[in-house]
Amino acid sequence: MMPNLNGKQIIQIIGVIISVLMVSSAQLTDLLGAGVAKYIVTIAGLANMILQGITVALTTQTAQIKDVAAMPGIDRITVNAQANSTLATLAVDPAQNKVAPTPAAEAAVQKVAAS
Repeated sequence: MMPNLNGKQIIQIIGVIISVLMVSSAQLTDLLGAGVAKYIVTIAGLANMILQGITVALTTQTAQIKDVAAMPGIDRITVNAQANSTLATLAVDPAQNKVAPTPAAEAAVQKVAAS
């Protein structure tokens, strides 16, 4: 049975594999020789830095809220007056039909989103 993975999780799993290759120079040297091991470790290090940069861009707070809102079983995410500007902006965005301020906090959330 295939696990239910999203794209971010797949990228992170690939990152784990690359990280293992990156720190396995002694084992790779034993298995493949010093020259090949050096190339693998160097390429893995570069690939790891690239993947980590991509992961940072994909795991913002905005992306996290949108991912949760898209989950089956989530009716609505309600935001109170303590929201930061990122969350408040999502809560007042008319395109986000599952994220909204609580009725009591609507004015405060609008104010935070506008700042």
